[in-house]
Amino acid sequence: MKKIIVAAVAAAMMLSATNASAQYVAGGGFVNSTFSGKDNYLDLSLPGFYVGVGYDIAFSSLEGLTFEPGAYFMHFGKKVSSSIAGFVIDERSYHSNYISIPLDIKYSYEITPVIKVTGYTGPRFNIGLGGNAFKKVEKGGLGLSLFDAQWGFGVSGTYADAVRLSLGYDLGMSKVSKENSDFKMRRNSLHIGVAFLF
Repeated sequence: MKKIIVAAVAAAMMLSATNASAQYVAGGGFVNSTFSGKDNYLDLSLPGFYVGVGYDIAFSSLEGLTFEPGAYFMHFGKKVSSSIAGFVIDERSYHSNYISIPLDIKYSYEITPVIKVTGYTGPRFNIGLGGNAFKKVEKGGLGLSLFDAQWGFGVSGTYADAVRLSLGYDLGMSKVSKENSDFKMRRNSLHIGVAFLF
């Protein structure tokens, strides 16, 4: 994990040292988290939303290649109930909040003078801000850790260099259970969103 962080920071520093122009990005959308791994004890998905800003840096010497760091608030929540013969016997609500910091390397191709398609990839570092999902299972939570890292990739389409639609997936890279530090459970996220470029 340390190697991934060091590599991402080094790449950002090298790219930012070149002659560049930039655009601000503001947007949000739908996000859904699921859990995977051989020690996964959470057979559920947590829907939610995200909203935040990014800074898309274009490099004059590398046509089509950009670097976009960002900061996004993410909220997940779901009500889960258990029932027998149609009668609800237990009902619980789980929620969690994060600040997500993506560091994306992007490549864009111009299809027409007003439409671009883009592929992107890069790490995400997620910091928990609160919510009962971070409590231990015995205390009514999901036993999630307050920090996790993911590797994201996806595609987007931009119209008139002003509106962008995106679809992406973030693959869990770190363990997310604090119930047992040896549990190999990871959090993955699917997201769909819209952003405005300034």
